[in-house]
Amino acid sequence: MNIGVIKQTRNDERRVPMVPAGVHLLTQRGHVIYIEHDAGLAAGFDDTEYREAGGNVVYSRAEAIGRSALVLGVAPFQLEDAEMFVSGQTVMSFGHLSASTFGALRRMVDKNITAIAYELIENDDKRRPIVEVMGEVAGPITMTLAARFLESHHGGRGVLLSGLPGIPPAHVVVIGGGAVGMAAARAALGMGAHVTLFDSNPDKLRRALERLGGHLTTLLSYRYNLERVLPTADVVIGAVWLHGQKPPVLITTDIVRKMKSRSVIIDCSIDQGGICATGRPTTLSDPVYVAEGVVHCCVPNLPSAVARTSSHALANALFPYVRRFAEGGIDALLSEQARFAEGVYLREGRAAHPVVAELLNQKAPLGANSDPSQADGGKTR
Repeated sequence: MNIGVIKQTRNDERRVPMVPAGVHLLTQRGHVIYIEHDAGLAAGFDDTEYREAGGNVVYSRAEAIGRSALVLGVAPFQLEDAEMFVSGQTVMSFGHLSASTFGALRRMVDKNITAIAYELIENDDKRRPIVEVMGEVAGPITMTLAARFLESHHGGRGVLLSGLPGIPPAHVVVIGGGAVGMAAARAALGMGAHVTLFDSNPDKLRRALERLGGHLTTLLSYRYNLERVLPTADVVIGAVWLHGQKPPVLITTDIVRKMKSRSVIIDCSIDQGGICATGRPTTLSDPVYVAEGVVHCCVPNLPSAVARTSSHALANALFPYVRRFAEGGIDALLSEQARFAEGVYLREGRAAHPVVAELLNQKAPLGANSDPSQADGGKTR
């Protein structure tokens, strides 16, 4: 199978979905890989490495896409990408469906595209391998940023996360006990901070205590609890993730106004719309702004800050699916791993996810395992 890997054009997105080792393994199996020129350069992989691994470097984005049955990206596809897609292709990237661009989706429908979102892919035990591995990267980064933005010369409160003898440590509040939240809580505890973890699921809080130990405080994310605890925080990490949906606003403007002056909010949920009423997307180049006296950092692609590590992690998690797809197509992959269907949001141009069906004003979503040719009626009402 021909597989295309495209360069990322979104601000500060430096990750690449396939590293040279993956190219080597696939080309050894007879597949042909087209790498857009400099696709991996920002992550530390130059064109020579891809050529030596057996890949074909092409100097046109349109060529990398046009020659391929499967196209791999990182950031959600935009309209200019969709215009280049070829009818019947399969494309894979992060989807961030709750913040999707309607124009790109509409164009992919017109071209009968099958589209897969990395963050929605599940394995047979209902775990989300790519979400988990990116969370393991993002979590520690949040605490690196928190330590920096608490510093006085960055506009923060001038608080050391670990504290000192006779001086209490910083209070870090993490909202969300998933992959990002757990990794952030672990990193904060390791840096000596006092940590409170919120989640709506008691089982997640129980597992967090088992894994992270008794120094962690856990609370259910009722509004009453949030309103009492957040004003005591030096750092708040938003780490709520819902399956393809926009998360609820848990940090209201009133709560932000009651927080300590120059405390820090890092909203890792911003790629789905965010959980902070005063949040708006920022970039790694310009990561912070101040609202209601509180420092806000809302970067949607935090793992790109360590692009080489993130690219290896993403490629490792993604490779088994790419290999199986290359060997037998989407049907073979779904027959072996039925839960992979959770990641399919368009199947040959028809919505296979309820969020996409709503955005496109389509009928009830077609199951990813269904045959689109048997669907009743046209693609849209």
